[in-house]
Amino acid sequence: MEVVSNSSLEIPGYRILKKINQGGMSTVYLAIQRSVGRQVALKVMSPVLNADPVFSERFQREANIVGQLSHPNIVSIHDIGRYRSLNYIAMDYMPGGSVSDRLSKGALEPLEALNVVREIAMALDHAHSKGYVHRDLKPENILFREDGSAVLTDFGVARAVARTTRMTSSGMVVGTPHYMSPEQARGAAIDGRADLYSLGVVFYEMLTSAVPYQAEEAVAIAIKHLTDPIPRLPARHSLYQSLIDHFLAKDPEHRFQRGLEVVDAIDQLLAALAGKPAAQTTQLNNTPVRVSSLLRALLLTIYGTISDQLTRAWARWRDKPLNKKPVRAEQETLMRIHQVIRQAPVRKHRQWLFGSLVSVTAVSAWLLFSTGGNEQQQLQNYPLLNGASALPARSPQPGTTGRSGTPKPKETPQERMTPVAVEHPTVPNTAQVTSATGEAAARTEEGEADKQVAGTAQISAATESTPAFESEAPSPAQAASPEMEVYQLTVHPNPRDARVRIMNIAPRYQPGIELAPGRYDLEVSKPGYTTVRRWITIKDGDLTIPVQLKRAWYHGKTFRSPLSSGEQGPEMVVVKGGQFRMGNDKRAVSSPAHKVTIAKAFAISTHEITFDDYDRFADATGAALPGDEGWGRGSRPVINVSWHDAQQYAKWLSKETGKRYRLASEAEWEYAARGGVQAPFWWGGDDPRGKANCRRGCASEFNGLFSFSSAPTGHYQANRFGLFDTAGNVAEWVQDCFASGYSKHRSDARPVLISNCELRTVRGGSMRSPLKNISSDYREGLREDAMSREVGFRVVMELE
Repeated sequence: MEVVSNSSLEIPGYRILKKINQGGMSTVYLAIQRSVGRQVALKVMSPVLNADPVFSERFQREANIVGQLSHPNIVSIHDIGRYRSLNYIAMDYMPGGSVSDRLSKGALEPLEALNVVREIAMALDHAHSKGYVHRDLKPENILFREDGSAVLTDFGVARAVARTTRMTSSGMVVGTPHYMSPEQARGAAIDGRADLYSLGVVFYEMLTSAVPYQAEEAVAIAIKHLTDPIPRLPARHSLYQSLIDHFLAKDPEHRFQRGLEVVDAIDQLLAALAGKPAAQTTQLNNTPVRVSSLLRALLLTIYGTISDQLTRAWARWRDKPLNKKPVRAEQETLMRIHQVIRQAPVRKHRQWLFGSLVSVTAVSAWLLFSTGGNEQQQLQNYPLLNGASALPARSPQPGTTGRSGTPKPKETPQERMTPVAVEHPTVPNTAQVTSATGEAAARTEEGEADKQVAGTAQISAATESTPAFESEAPSPAQAASPEMEVYQLTVHPNPRDARVRIMNIAPRYQPGIELAPGRYDLEVSKPGYTTVRRWITIKDGDLTIPVQLKRAWYHGKTFRSPLSSGEQGPEMVVVKGGQFRMGNDKRAVSSPAHKVTIAKAFAISTHEITFDDYDRFADATGAALPGDEGWGRGSRPVINVSWHDAQQYAKWLSKETGKRYRLASEAEWEYAARGGVQAPFWWGGDDPRGKANCRRGCASEFNGLFSFSSAPTGHYQANRFGLFDTAGNVAEWVQDCFASGYSKHRSDARPVLISNCELRTVRGGSMRSPLKNISSDYREGLREDAMSREVGFRVVMELE
């Protein structure tokens, strides 16, 4: 038997960095794929199992299935191979851990759990539409990218519904008992609704930190899935009971029938909470959430939270130890609901009345929270600092300050620190507090991360926020008397030139400023970075705080700009600046190749603009609706639009969002399309089949001998920058005038504009182009008023 360790393991083309995880069937390593220099998760099958054809088949099946499933929320496979006695798969590396890892720290915040469920439901819908049932959905198989998006993985036991819907052999049960659907536990035929049942179990566990059915033996757990009633959520989570009922129905006919129904149900719930019309994302016809049901659930939520507070008060009164399990989740639920309602636009009378009722109820609950707890609970519920610590206080000598022992002169009234009125900022709807050693620190540019003194307090970089239930104005900066003890506050911001302010005192912050014990409203900010604003406490010693700011726009960040209608604009991804070699000396029209510098980061749409995106513009402006050639609208790229039409769409999007949208320049487009790869195609020298929609060489399922069509956006794998369909599918308008060759080339990203410009450049090739004409450097010219079924566009947003 061959023993493999991460020190002795060698696989050609990969440099092993460390072991990430190990199971009975395989071991996962963090590795560098040498050919493209990217980090991957290298899953290596145990050599002991190679002789077992069942396990080998399962391992190969995972790669084959995932290779056919191209979706943002499904892990991507980069390579599969065998070296000596080792079978391996190279796939996306997910640095954010798994749902299981997050559950080890307690229940998830409900809105975070909803977002995970929504993204995994979309992934399942895509897999089911391709004919695959996952069959082993559990917290360990839901991972997180660096940006926090959820990704479904481990398709090793997935099965194609078209071949068989039964288990591997008659009566054999495959899966994990706690997450099995009733029909799966019986060994009966299953379909995608079994996966949705498992997703419901994961949702229940994310809310409560416990699975719904528990027993000592696997058989007993299976029986509970078959016979026990659907579990009830704690009262504080009653808002989500309807979702659980639909997920965990014993009869598959009574469950959600597909993943997009789950997406619609979640979107309707969130829209109803915000007092907005329930705009459906997926065009499925679901029953809207009734106001009476929401009000009842909200009252139950408040009732459950008040009960928890009374229980804790009774335990304290009887000097019983308190349950130390975090209680932030239910409080933050009310906090988030209150934020959503506060920020919702003014609606009609009935919506306004409902929103007011919910707001009053939430405020009443908050009053109970604030009067029922002691100072220690408040510090626990609103953690000001991660691991905050202060230096030990120095005992002052008579006639001296608490700092140096030097006699302190009497202060004049002007020199005293006088409290001023505190204006609490509005809490953003998407405020998130993240660990300073986690996502914020990871996304800081190299060279900015200074090592701070161990044991000092840390503030995480987050969107500007203040505790939502902090109503009374704190009074930390009492008028200092000559005998009052004061301590030094020193803030070490990163970047170092960030501005530091203490918002609730008159004196300006200076490093080492002397302050009386109390609470202080600290703000650290810098243009281009996310502002940190938190309350800090000075007790009985000096306080030194390193503050790490996170860039507002970091490479790989995805976002959607809200439209005035309440809908969302196209998904955008941030692309960092850099240098690359543009063009190809082997093509006359793309030569000479030359170095181009992209000085600033920019955001570009991850997909080609779809019919859904363009139809919103046409409906709002009265513009003509382009034809779809009978291929379908929805998520397919818009076609039959001229360069002028694309310009008008970008202007409308700018007006709707307040941001500056436009067409990409040729340099920006090629830089983003290459995805950091200098080769002509973003997939490097890999087999192009299954990578794009083109006429010859791609093996596209959308191209036949006598027919062709566009593919839905996102159908194929994204490049390393997160852009889909930059090769093939539809060619794309860009800003530049077309000239044969780069004789007038620039060394920067500005578009080429010439007088009497009649031809505009299109890039990327189309579904009708052969493989050689969909490379990143291929370009051609088209009249700017021409409309073609092979040409669409994507947009760029300029970053502030």
